[in-house]
Formats: sequence, structure tokens, C-alpha cells
Amino acid sequence: MKKLLFLSILSVATVFASEAANQTDIIPRTINFIIFAAILYYLLADKIKKFFKERKENIAKRFQEIESKLNEVKTRKEALKAELEQTKKLAEEIRENAKKEAEFIEKQILTKVEEEIKTLQKYFEEYKENEIKKNKQEAIKTFLEEVLKDVHISSEDAAKLILKAA
Repeated sequence: MKKLLFLSILSVATVFASEAANQTDIIPRTINFIIFAAILYYLLADKIKKFFKERKENIAKRFQEIESKLNEVKTRKEALKAELEQTKKLAEEIRENAKKEAEFIEKQILTKVEEEIKTLQKYFEEYKENEIKKNKQEAIKTFLEEVLKDVHISSEDAAKLILKAA
């Protein structure tokens, strides 16, 4: 109904514009252009509005998608930063534990080495004392053999003399 009313108004305006053609040429042309623009607007306005509305909605939708992705990326970035910090702390803890463990092992090794050195020194002292005793006995034996070559003593008497000397 609205279209029919609009078209009738346009047809009346067209007739008016053709009658006015006798005067100046600019007025009918202007009226014809306005009528043409009105017809175009009437026929295409809904489609153009719909097109721009859909375009606006698509742009808004894409903007929201991009914004949500940006927020996701920011959230993920923060999570990764937190994870990186935790990893750095863990690495520092591992480094500290390794240092403490190395120091502990070093102390254990040093303690064992010192104990071994003490044991070796003890064995060396015992060995030295045994060697000194052996050498003394050997020297006494050689001395007695040389001295007692010409003297004839029984072995029991020689044993008693040796026991008293030692």
C-alpha cells in the first residue's frame, strides 16, 4: 500500500515536472533528479541498510573474535610466564641441592681419605717398629754369632742371655 501511494505521488510530480519544462530547463531536470533519487532510495534503501547492517555485524563479530583470541593469548602468556618463573625456581633449587650434595660428598671423601691416611700411618709405624725389631734381632744375632764363635755355651744359657738383653 505504501509503495502504491509513493508511486502515485511520484507520477504526479513527473507530470508537474513535464509541464514546467516550458519555462527553464534546470527546474524540471532538478525535479526529475530528485524523483530519480527518491525512486532509487525507495527501491534500494532496505537492501543497502541490510547490507551495511550485516557488514557492521560481521565486523563487530570479527572484532569480538580477535579480542577473545587476544585475551586468550594474554592469559596463556601470563600462564607461561608463571610457569617460567616456577621452572627458574626449580632450576635454582636443583642447583643449590647439587652444590650441597657435592659439598657433602667432598666432605665424605676427605673424611675417608684422612681415615685411610691415619690407618696407613699406623700400619707404617707398626711396620717400622717390626723392621727395627727385626734389624735389632738380626744385629744381635750376628754379633752373638761372632762373639760366641769361639765360646762354647749351651743353647739354654745363650737363650737366657738373649732374653736378658732384650
